[in-house]
Amino acid sequence: MSENSNEPIELVKTLRPYHVWALGVGIVLVGEYMGWNFTVAKGGILGSLFALLVAGTMYIMVALCASELGSSTKLAGGPYDWARLFVGPGAAAIVGLAVYMEYIALEAADAIVVAWIAQSIFPEIQTFPVTLLVIAALTFMNYRGVVAALNLNFALTFTALIAIIAFFFMTISGFGGTWHPEYLISGAMPNGFIGIFAALQFGPWFYLGIEGAAMCAEECKHPTRAVPLGQQAGMITLLLAAGMTLYVCAGFIPTAELGVSAYPLYEAATQSGVKLLVAFLAIGTLFTCLASANGTVCDSSRSWFALSRDHFLTPWFSAVHPKYSTPYRAVIFTMPIAIAFAFSGFLDQVITFSITSGLVCYVMIPFSLIRFRKMFPEHTQKVRPFVGPLQPYLAYFTIFLAIVIMSTLNWGYSYNLVFGLIFYVVAYFYFSWRYRSVESKHDWGEDLGWPEPAHRR
Repeated sequence: MSENSNEPIELVKTLRPYHVWALGVGIVLVGEYMGWNFTVAKGGILGSLFALLVAGTMYIMVALCASELGSSTKLAGGPYDWARLFVGPGAAAIVGLAVYMEYIALEAADAIVVAWIAQSIFPEIQTFPVTLLVIAALTFMNYRGVVAALNLNFALTFTALIAIIAFFFMTISGFGGTWHPEYLISGAMPNGFIGIFAALQFGPWFYLGIEGAAMCAEECKHPTRAVPLGQQAGMITLLLAAGMTLYVCAGFIPTAELGVSAYPLYEAATQSGVKLLVAFLAIGTLFTCLASANGTVCDSSRSWFALSRDHFLTPWFSAVHPKYSTPYRAVIFTMPIAIAFAFSGFLDQVITFSITSGLVCYVMIPFSLIRFRKMFPEHTQKVRPFVGPLQPYLAYFTIFLAIVIMSTLNWGYSYNLVFGLIFYVVAYFYFSWRYRSVESKHDWGEDLGWPEPAHRR
């Protein structure tokens, strides 16, 4: 079929629950290999544990909200489409942009770490060309097709997860080197109670991006089953992996060194002295960074595609490839933005912007669910095939936790927080103006074929 054919080209529906799991965990598992340890720099071991538990609670609730919304709407835009359908166009555009920036910054962080790993192996090479190569290769992979990209993600993610599990069980069984419980005591709370609270700002890195698993709903074979199953299985996987990671790293690396490490799991393996673990964790670190960057290209391009399809951006980006059935222009456009983020080389700054953008989404996703349930209070299998527990109370609590975590960025990253909020406020007014000046092609009823919502009857 030619690209100029009058017949519309749609995204192909081939994905299964394990693809959803691979997309969600593949994006996030890198947070167990690097970035999470900045919580230790802020609040020590207790601060990191506190951040793990509080952020984990928020993400469980975000995943429940995303599962209900994703299985109901079955659209590629994910949080963007939920806000568009149930909140309003201005909020939708902000969420779509926040999702895009969250994943693009995460892709850049992944590529930076891959380049650092390559340089540690081959000291003579330069990091930025490696970063460019990683971003370009994964962009091409997603250009060719989502199934191949996510099959690759499944293999990479599974290998990286097995590495964490093997390290944990070898450690507790005594075959993984000498674990030092005294490190937990000496580095428990180096900056007092303020440090424990400040550690929350990097807590999301354990789980950042799991909501993106629902963004492939439009490409799932059976989205009402695949999205909730893949998303919840992914969240359980991440909770277990985060606990294992904190345990092994806290006992092998002194707190002062752990808080500034670029790839803590690999360094913990080197401290263990077990060559098999060193090799396994080196491979795991490389694989999980590639899997994460690969998944972020997929999700960020879908968000950009959705914004373009509804005319918030030029419709040029909403084209679907006639052969590969991918939003190829949106995929290609992820590359220059990711390169721009990676050019700085400052890992913590890139991570902070990704977290700030993610927290904007974590306010809007539960708010979209609250609006959805008010619009459609009656449960029907057609409208709400998956029903999360204790809603909308969990949604309100999720919003509260997201705002609390965002406020902790004031300790050390106040300029990032102010810049991020100004950026999204300006974007809100711009997109609201553009929505009024350009007629949108989509309406909630046209997309979903649902009955009239309660507030319109």
